[in-house]
Amino acid sequence: MVPAFIDQALRGEPMTIFGDGSQTRSFCYVADLVDGLYRLMLSEERYPVNLGNPDEMTIGEFAERIRFLAGSASPIVYRPLPEDDPKRRRPDISKARRLLGWEPACALEDGLRLTLDSFRVARD
Repeated sequence: MVPAFIDQALRGEPMTIFGDGSQTRSFCYVADLVDGLYRLMLSEERYPVNLGNPDEMTIGEFAERIRFLAGSASPIVYRPLPEDDPKRRRPDISKARRLLGWEPACALEDGLRLTLDSFRVARD
């Protein structure tokens, strides 16, 4: 969804949301995720540890945020929601905090700005 929204916004194309946009997701910047994976690799933990960002937002809010940061006038269009699409995604990172001393450090807007910049460079 992130690359699709950014690409659509930068091209001025309609941004496609599947469903009514009320389903939630959590977004974690890749550098934060790599840091968590690195800490996990160095740890003695052998069982699953959730990594991600516990701050959730609706897909509609997320699309609006990207559109704003991209300075785009792209319309937002809605398509049917796939049957198996989850309504909510929010990781519990309490184990990562406790065992790894890890939590995401990059704010959503900062990560989106960096990602938008990399998309712009790739387009040039």
